[in-house]
Order: sequence, then C-alpha cells, then structure tokens
Amino acid sequence: MQPNNDLVPLLIKNNCTPLARLRTRSAREISDSPWSIGCEVLDRDYADFSQSGPHLGALGAKHVRLQCGWAKCEPSPTGDYHWGWLDDIVDACLAASVQPWLQTSYGNPAYPGGGGIGLSEGIPTSPEALAAWDRWVRALVMRYGDRVNTWEVWNEPENCPRTTPADYATFFIRTAKVIRDAQPNAHVVGFATYILEKKTYALDGLRIIVDAGAADLLNEISIHSYPHNPDDLIDLADEFARAVAHMAPHIKIRQGECGAPSACVPIMALSGHFWNERKQAAWNLRSLLVHHAHGYPMSLYQLSDMYYEKRAGALHEGWNPKGLLCLRPDKTVAYRKPSYFAAQHVYSLLDNTWPLRRLEPLERQYPTRSTAFAWTRKNDTSPTLVSWWRADAPPEPVPGNLKIDPIQIKAPAILRDPVLVDFVSGIVFTPPAGAGRDSADSWSKLPCADSPLALAEKNVLPLREL
Repeated sequence: MQPNNDLVPLLIKNNCTPLARLRTRSAREISDSPWSIGCEVLDRDYADFSQSGPHLGALGAKHVRLQCGWAKCEPSPTGDYHWGWLDDIVDACLAASVQPWLQTSYGNPAYPGGGGIGLSEGIPTSPEALAAWDRWVRALVMRYGDRVNTWEVWNEPENCPRTTPADYATFFIRTAKVIRDAQPNAHVVGFATYILEKKTYALDGLRIIVDAGAADLLNEISIHSYPHNPDDLIDLADEFARAVAHMAPHIKIRQGECGAPSACVPIMALSGHFWNERKQAAWNLRSLLVHHAHGYPMSLYQLSDMYYEKRAGALHEGWNPKGLLCLRPDKTVAYRKPSYFAAQHVYSLLDNTWPLRRLEPLERQYPTRSTAFAWTRKNDTSPTLVSWWRADAPPEPVPGNLKIDPIQIKAPAILRDPVLVDFVSGIVFTPPAGAGRDSADSWSKLPCADSPLALAEKNVLPLREL
C-alpha cells in the first residue's frame, strides 16, 4: 500500500506543481522527538508483536506505550513471573531505537479480588490481591528500570463504575510509592483518563492526591480523547490543563491515546461513523499537529489493528481497525495503511529540533472554522514551517467530495524558497505564484483542505525525488 494521493489532483489544479517527496526517517535516524506510538493490548494477545514489531522502527516515533499485563506475567498466584514475552517486546523496541514507557495494568483473576484483564473489572481490591500487585509492580520496575524511566499507573479507571476517583487516587499513591521506592527518579504518569466524557474524574482524583500531600508522586496526567472532529478536543484539553495547573503546577499533560479507525465497526471509540483509510489518515494528522501546536506530547493509537476477545473482564470482542497496519484475523500484517505513511511524514519532520511548546494560532480569513500555526526550529529567529487546515468538520472519506478553497493567513515571516507540503501524500509542491513571498503582512490564495497542508522553507525538509 502507498500513501493516499486523493488530494494531489486538486492541488495540481490549484497551480501547485509536484516537486519532490518527504524523505521519511527511521527512529534510529532521529535523535529524539515527543512522538509515541501505541502498542497496547499485547498483554492480552489482541495483536502479535512478532508480526507488527518489524514495522515499528521505520515509522519514526521515538517512544512506544506498552501495557505490562500482570495476569500474563503471573498466571498462577505463586510470585513466579513469566517475563519472557515482555522481555522480547521491550528489547525489540530498544533495538529499533524506540523508548518504551510501561503501563502497570490490568488486574489478575488468579487472586480473589484481583480484578480482570480488561477495563470493566477495575483495580485490585482485596488485601491479598493488593499485596500481590505491589510485589509485581516492584519486580517489574526492578527488571526494566535500567532501560525504562516512565511508568503509567492503570488505564481509564473511570470505565469501571465501581472505581471511584477516591479509589483510584488511593491506588495511584500506593503504586507510585512502590515505583519510586524501586526507582527514585521514575517519571510517573497517572489517570490515563477519557476526558471528553468524564472530565471531572481525574480532577476529583487529583484533588484527593494533592490533599494527601502526594502530588510529588505524579509527573504527568495522560488524557485520552476520541471526538469525531479531531479539532474539537483541544479546547477541552487546554481547559483541563489549566485546572490541573491550578492544583499542582508541576504536573504536565500528555495525550496518551488518540487515534481513528479505518473502517466502520460496531465497537470501540468512534464507532457509529463512516470511516475509511483516507479519513483515518487525515484525522490522525490533524490530531498530531494540533497537539504539537498546543505543546502536548502525543501517543497515536495504535501501530496495528487488534482483534479483541471477550474474556476475563474484557469489554469488547472483534476487530478494532485503529491500527496503522492492517492485520488479518490471524494477526499477520496485510499492509501498511495510508495512515502509517501520513504519521511517518510528521514524525520524520517534527523531531526535537522543533521545540514542543504552545503556539498562538495565526490570524486568517476563511469562510468556515479553520486553524493555522507557525513552527520555528531551535536556533532560528523566525518561523520556517506554517501548517493549516479546515477544522469545521471531520475529514471527508469520499474523494469525490474533497474540495480546496483559498485561505488568507497573516504571514509570520517571508520565506526565501517556499514549498508546499501535503502531509497525507508526502508530496512536496512548488506552491502557487507568490505564496510565502507575498509580503510580511499576509499570504493570500493558499489552498485549504480538510487535511493539513504546509508552507516551509525547502531547506528545512528532508526530501527525496518523486
């Protein structure tokens, strides 16, 4: 499979001439970046890392989110841990120059009151199970602490109705103390909360942690969000971040799980809408860029499709097509989706030479809601990359319905040798006459679509021939 090129003919009709392609870079070629890719659910065998893992390094993300699977590590209540499966995954990620961050989850039905392997069963509750949990977490950190420094405590606790904010706060404090005792400099992430539907859950829990004098145990709060229009989430994320800063200014926010499906399925987030591979690629791109522009590191969900099994407390059963890799039912990789290449284009460009910080939206004139941001590289004095897109609706899945309208943007700089980038296809164009050079006041008649386009100085882009 190749990148999606549906927008290319429309750009050519709008006086853009194909010039080159973005040259993608593997994780090994990138020093560092804020980008993570999700490789969750491996603890429940909903995907097979031996099949999807070989595609990880080439993607270009520098971090990977993994779930450590207490029940898979300790299938019998003996304290005899089976680390082999997780060793193989962690070692393969590091060999690809991708740094894991590890989530302590889920429960363990081998212990009474130990919970199940999915969201609906909640955290461990019995004294016996909690003591066993502590032992496993300590053993986990001791085993991987020489290679891993970031640990996330549980996943979406609000999705179990029995787990109150107070329950999670107490559980977080307990777990974080075990982690910090084993690794004093550990970076601890909490809540992994689904803010769009239950935004007060984490704030209520955080208040309890703060009041207990335990806020220093928490470095970051991870948020999850799945709006149909990816631009609808960012204002809520900013509101949440302000509320967190009011209680505990040192705690940062990261987007820990966010991604679109490539097909219509009856289960999981964003079901109930029409999806295809082009819409997935455009949705993911808008999410990636708007999070970066607001200063939030982001983990894209996820590397491969998943096949869920409803057992031991799992909520769902069936195909979850949110992966960048299309999986067959036997969990072998069929092909790389257009969303894989789209993410590659962002990861290969926006590495740590482009600081992750909050950007102010550029002034613009457009008939409907839109967004535009300017990025400046480290040590540069003016922006060399400006990206914009239509933000009034979700991306369009039907190529025949795609359209390009002119947008006018208040210019943040005059570019000496501007080129136009289509992040979906990865094709770089000679832009319409004057674009980027008009004046220091405004750029007019730029093509605007439902997926991100950009003007950039040609010499800041990694390029290859068409």
